[in-house]
Amino acid sequence: MAVPAISPRAASAQSAVSPFPANVTLLSSGPSHGYIAGWAKLLGPHLLDGLPPDVAVTFTAMGGPDGVTVCNAFGSRLDPDGTTLMFAPGAALVAWLEGDSRAKYDPGRWIAALVGATPAVLVGRAPLSRHASRPWRLAASNPIGPELAAFLALDLLGLPAEPVYGLTDPESLAEGLRRRSFDLAFLSGPRLRTTLAKARAAGARALFSTGAQGCDGALARDPLLPGVPSFLEAAANLRIDVPTDDRLAGYEAAAAAAAVCFAAVLPDLVSPSTLAQWRRGADLTGDSLSVAAVAVPQGVRLVTGICAGRFLIQTSRSAAALDSLRLTMLSRYGWRPS
Repeated sequence: MAVPAISPRAASAQSAVSPFPANVTLLSSGPSHGYIAGWAKLLGPHLLDGLPPDVAVTFTAMGGPDGVTVCNAFGSRLDPDGTTLMFAPGAALVAWLEGDSRAKYDPGRWIAALVGATPAVLVGRAPLSRHASRPWRLAASNPIGPELAAFLALDLLGLPAEPVYGLTDPESLAEGLRRRSFDLAFLSGPRLRTTLAKARAAGARALFSTGAQGCDGALARDPLLPGVPSFLEAAANLRIDVPTDDRLAGYEAAAAAAAVCFAAVLPDLVSPSTLAQWRRGADLTGDSLSVAAVAVPQGVRLVTGICAGRFLIQTSRSAAALDSLRLTMLSRYGWRPS
């Protein structure tokens, strides 16, 4: 399988690769003691092991947990020599997909060295059906967050839906399901098995997941939830032919963004040799017991190499897919970018 293409803008960098810099920066969304920064600090030593010896590192956290501030800053510097590796949360990808006016960056100009992926699952108290007497009520944050993928999936299935805003944490989602305040909830993020157990205790069942992503293909089940069908499997079970057009590409972008816990990225200007060194370090994380001790209980799957690159490419897709996504949200659900 070919390595993801480097931008034509990197042609000059490919023809004359300079020695690796003596200093690098690990840049993370804030706060400095926050969740994404914690992953950067945990994985940083392993990533540095892939670089030449004696490379000094500086750690910087910037902005808030949604990652918009740090992604804007990363986009403005875009160091072509690969001196800065940014850890961005999946929320920053969702904000860009939705057209958040604060997002001045373009994930299409990033290359992933490593992705921390978590399952994302739609749950409900009853099986999905095209014969419901009213629209399906889907719990949603305000503004719309990772459940963007669920709204797009329901549209592809031809199932009318409406948002019930203000419900995001596992406890409120479980209580809402128990009280039948809504019909569906989209669960994502770390420790999803615990969240899913709470939803099941409230009478809900897993309807479909966003699947494995990366190199595994759209039909593959998430390896952390092998008993839950992927979206396309669920559609086939309902005997619904999902159109393979820009609407599906828009859903796949939102689904990949929802499944990203964090992505460690470089600019697409980076030389192939520098990218290979960072990715060599990313591969070493799979052999670390200290990393596994954190990742396994939280249900975070570390995706590296070419598959990490494909995971990120999935979130940016084409301009037509992005336009379709935003048009669907406007025409079906009355949602407009902030």
